[in-house]
Amino acid sequence: MLTSLGFIWDIDGVLVDSPHEEAWRITAMKDPWNADGMSSDFYFTHVASIPRYEGGNNILELKGIYDRLGAKTKEEKQKLLDRFCNEKNDLIKKFMREGKFGLFTDAITLLLRSKKLSVWQGAASASKNAVAMLTRVSRSRIMSEVGNDFGVFGEHDTLNSMFDVNLCGTDATAKEEIQKAAARQLNVLSDEKIKRFVVFEDAPAGIKAANSLGYYTVGVLRIGKKEALQTAGADVVVRDLGEIKIEEILTW
Repeated sequence: MLTSLGFIWDIDGVLVDSPHEEAWRITAMKDPWNADGMSSDFYFTHVASIPRYEGGNNILELKGIYDRLGAKTKEEKQKLLDRFCNEKNDLIKKFMREGKFGLFTDAITLLLRSKKLSVWQGAASASKNAVAMLTRVSRSRIMSEVGNDFGVFGEHDTLNSMFDVNLCGTDATAKEEIQKAAARQLNVLSDEKIKRFVVFEDAPAGIKAANSLGYYTVGVLRIGKKEALQTAGADVVVRDLGEIKIEEILTW
């Protein structure tokens, strides 16, 4: 029983292999945006793990699209940004309706094992679509792809049911605010019993946010370079969360 631990999870790129990167790339390369491609390194650095409009603005700004389309005023840029982000969001919703996302079984195994041991669980993704993906992952899919639900799934539960607190897609202006709110709510639920929060993130922005709050950070290397997560301040960087032993976390 590890009720003194609280885990806070990013969703996209950590628990689910979402199609966000593909959706951004496809949208950015269509008319009238016509971006000159978008590498995984660019996505990882400027788009991943930050709110949709901030990521969209980074693409339009850094790829020179505002300038090319003649948007000079704040109002002109906002109009383009709204259109760009809405196009991307329509595409991601289509992908999710079609079930076009995978599961990272190493992370889900750690989540379910720690849930069985009474570790408090919080979801804290900037994505407004994270809950939609989590609720599409049923027990049958868990049993098929993960191979074990560790006795924590009810018949009608989904992956979304595994979280004691879910702050995904809130209107917070920064990832730090989402993580802090998740920790605060978990503390209330636990009657202030949580002594350590461990945050699982795959992007430097999420790692930096968690570090600023004094939380222990696990960088999950899915794309990009290990050095980017280390430079951001990750306490541990792993490719496979199967390397993490729950009982050892208290000794870190």
